[in-house]
Amino acid sequence: MKKLVFVGVLISFLYSCNSTNKVEEKNKLLVKIQQNEKKLYNDSLMELDVTIADSTVNLYTKFANEYPDDTSSAEYLFRAAEICKSLNKGKLSLSYYERLEKNYPKFPKMPVCIFMQGFVCENHLKDFENAKYNYQRFIDNYPKHPLVHDTKILIENLGKSPEELIKSFQEKENINKSQNN
Repeated sequence: MKKLVFVGVLISFLYSCNSTNKVEEKNKLLVKIQQNEKKLYNDSLMELDVTIADSTVNLYTKFANEYPDDTSSAEYLFRAAEICKSLNKGKLSLSYYERLEKNYPKFPKMPVCIFMQGFVCENHLKDFENAKYNYQRFIDNYPKHPLVHDTKILIENLGKSPEELIKSFQEKENINKSQNN
């Protein structure tokens, strides 16, 4: 009986040590994230430091993987997506937005996540079919969102070259002028 009690106490002790180590590891990771965030932008030009940005994305991902139930995980994935977008890593950015939608559907920034899926498909991947699909999902799911009007215009102009856009705007302007005369 004494051996059984001793084993129980030993297991309890080891478990509590492991829990303490987990908290320490999490805190160390949070400190690294905060340190990186302070160095993300070059002080003089406010340009994104690519090396720090990549490291920060890796830290955000590590945190979300190790602590998926933590309230910060969704925000860190969102930030990772934004950084990847800024670094022109469209596929990676898109994967973070999709992961957010799949794993954190109640995330307060979900409308932006869906809109950004369309934006990344359009501007980074030149995948106009999926851009339209995601823009339309955004409109359908959030019809009262302030970006809906702009999103409809984006859909109308998907895939158009700058020259085509200028010509289209000029034609609309000419129509408006003739209607006003």
